[in-house]
Amino acid sequence: MHAASITLLAWAMIGAACLFRDAALPVGGVLALLVALVGLPHGAADQRFARPRLEPLLGPAWWIAFLAGYLAIAGAVVLGWFLAPAATIVVFFLASAWHFGQEEPGLASGSRGGKAYRQAARMARGGLVIWVPVALQTDEVVRLLSLTAPRAFGPDVERAVEVLVPWAWMMLVIAAVAWVRRALSAVASRGTRRRILFLDTLMVASLVILFARANPVVGFLVYFCGWHSIRGLRRLRRELAESWWQLAGSLAPLTVLSIALVALVACVVLRAPTWNDTLIRATFVGLSGLALPHLVLHDAGPMLDRVFEDRAARPAGAGGAA
Repeated sequence: MHAASITLLAWAMIGAACLFRDAALPVGGVLALLVALVGLPHGAADQRFARPRLEPLLGPAWWIAFLAGYLAIAGAVVLGWFLAPAATIVVFFLASAWHFGQEEPGLASGSRGGKAYRQAARMARGGLVIWVPVALQTDEVVRLLSLTAPRAFGPDVERAVEVLVPWAWMMLVIAAVAWVRRALSAVASRGTRRRILFLDTLMVASLVILFARANPVVGFLVYFCGWHSIRGLRRLRRELAESWWQLAGSLAPLTVLSIALVALVACVVLRAPTWNDTLIRATFVGLSGLALPHLVLHDAGPMLDRVFEDRAARPAGAGGAA
């Protein structure tokens, strides 16, 4: 099972973090490589997600609207790192936590509680990769974000993290309540559901320890590449009924284009004093630029689906002249 694999990987990384706590590891190169191979292909499927929703509305021009909107949002995010880094960091972190939470398994928040609680619990769980380091490794998060910001925006970064710290603690309390409820549900369950719930609670606990102990970049790689992106690619492959090779071939062009765009921006405006720092900066700034249009698209997609469902359900002739 995927959850079991991530649990084992998390503990392997926890062990490495304990043994090599002070080692200067080239995390920039590993970050860039794994995001390029696993993370970006997850977003490169967006045109396949957008086409069936935009083409019925816009016809053959759907791809122009898709590409223009995508690049406009991405460009605005990259520009935000230069003009308003504090606001960009806060918006990016909150939007990412929301998106991660929406794609977590449905059992994340339990069956009881109102809609607001379920959404908060999803955001709390999906954002653990953000909330735990922000709350427990605040100084390291500030250091990494100061490195990521294209200019010397130390005070802006500190203000952004100050805004996020109380939010992180609130989300951790919600996540802890949801985790306890899920653990109690596992004890009360039987058979396959009990095994699934126990494995899920073990995985979440393992990830929390990883996020608290390891370099935040390492925790991010395990969650984003090893869990979030791979689950998204597996789901897409099932929906399209394609082999892994077919899926890789269809995603390769936009993946390569995305890597080229990030590399170009890195060479022109994101260079840092060292190669490792440049890779970290380029990866996070580029990833945030590509992530926000991805989040907007996947949040807007269900709304478009409801529009089409309403049209299909409307009786013939309805909405005509009065």
